Amino acid sequence: MKQSFNSMKSLLTIAIPTWNNLQQLNWCVDSLFNYASYSFDVVIVDNSGKSEVEELLATKDYPIKVINSDKNLGWMGAINLVLKDCDTEYFCMMNDDVIFPPASQMFWPKLLAHFKDDTVGAVGPCSNFVAGPQSLTQQDTSIVFNATTLIGFCSLVRTGLIQQLGGLDESLPGGDDFDLSIRIREAGYHLRVDKTAYLHHFGQQTGNRVHEGFWDSSWHQELVNNALIKKHGLSKCIESLYMGWYEPMLKEA
Repeated sequence: MKQSFNSMKSLLTIAIPTWNNLQQLNWCVDSLFNYASYSFDVVIVDNSGKSEVEELLATKDYPIKVINSDKNLGWMGAINLVLKDCDTEYFCMMNDDVIFPPASQMFWPKLLAHFKDDTVGAVGPCSNFVAGPQSLTQQDTSIVFNATTLIGFCSLVRTGLIQQLGGLDESLPGGDDFDLSIRIREAGYHLRVDKTAYLHHFGQQTGNRVHEGFWDSSWHQELVNNALIKKHGLSKCIESLYMGWYEPMLKEA
């Protein structure tokens, strides 16, 4: 694999896998640095086997590390590749089809502040395109609450914790966010949602193009559910997959 990077010591590493999604990746990184700049390292794993991402970023002045993979590692493989050498305190798994709206300057400070609570293992924002109580349209939740699952479009986790848990399980056909959520909770940590932090999400962009007609179909969902049940048992999966569960008594941030 060829690598090019401009890294600096920071508090947070943001890992962004991408596959032939140059336009939306461009919107993503522009909005990240223009509207939500912070002390972070950004690592993009280009699964396309091309050099288009490097060519795009060569026209910009962003401190981004690019890993050009000679094969499609998939979402989980790309995340694990970045995680392996991550030495920042916190780690974020982020899709390439998200956009930070203007006035997002407090996005990262809001989310990272929750890690001051030692019982919190992972934190996520709300969005327009996300399942469960992280959805902006689901109004019967507190502003800040603990959930059974964090969806992986943008999920922050303690680096040491996810490394200790072995990263994402690449043997699964999907549902890695459900699987990781179960394992984090089994390790004794809470999953925190903060609805004062919003991230626009196009949703299902890469999955639908790589696995046309299959990704998120009823057949695919059945494969994922069966794999999760086989690994964790039915009761834990029902608790995790029931996305309406949350603790409404937390004090609002």
